[in-house]
Amino acid sequence: MKILIVLPVYNEELVLEKNAKQVLAFCQKNFTDDEFKIVIGDNNSHDQTAEIGRRLKEEFPEIDYFFTAKKGKGVAWREIFLREEADIYIVMDVDLAVELSGTKLLVDGIKEGYDLAVGSRFLKDSVVNRSFFRDLSSSVYRFLVRFILDTKISDFQCGFKAINNKIKENILSHIKDPGFFLDTEITIYSEKAGYRVKQVPVNWSEFRDVRRKSTVNVFETTIEYLKKILKLRREVKKFVNTRKDPPLTN
Repeated sequence: MKILIVLPVYNEELVLEKNAKQVLAFCQKNFTDDEFKIVIGDNNSHDQTAEIGRRLKEEFPEIDYFFTAKKGKGVAWREIFLREEADIYIVMDVDLAVELSGTKLLVDGIKEGYDLAVGSRFLKDSVVNRSFFRDLSSSVYRFLVRFILDTKISDFQCGFKAINNKIKENILSHIKDPGFFLDTEITIYSEKAGYRVKQVPVNWSEFRDVRRKSTVNVFETTIEYLKKILKLRREVKKFVNTRKDPPLTN
């Protein structure tokens, strides 16, 4: 079974080399050499990220590097998923906010027959360490999505997910958001189309590396996302009603 792991990056020169090597060491310990591939997905970085990514590709046969001139976290990992062939496709944030041990839960979820496995910071067994401000903004966003879209999923923006080829071919190819909202899109589209979704607990920390600062303006992003949530409700309903293949059941 082939496992593809994508690390989306944008100006991540401070943590890319160290964290990519951590992901590699974890995979070498838990999977066979021919069972996994790691791809660094560069969203048009303008620091030393590209140089580091290319050097890692040359140094380690298990690591590949992909550059796109388009900006947006969702651009790189979506394009990589669509062009690569695997059985399990995983995306994780390069800051490794989620402990790597959770990767096995994602893999196990797909192997068990689920189509999408999502890390959730809101499950009973999850352990979360983050600031009050980030916790509040995340809770507001979560409330909006669950209320407007009537979903059973508990976490949409945790950058820690796995999909199978059904989701790649039938869902991912239809969604277009270039940024962080792609996480919400793929989750909601999959659930509403009747695909099997498994939520897995995560150990998540906002403070993995104090040198790395988030470039996301939380309040501006929340307002932007509210507009996208309302648009997504219309688009998902249309998508489900016009699918050529019959709806699935969980």
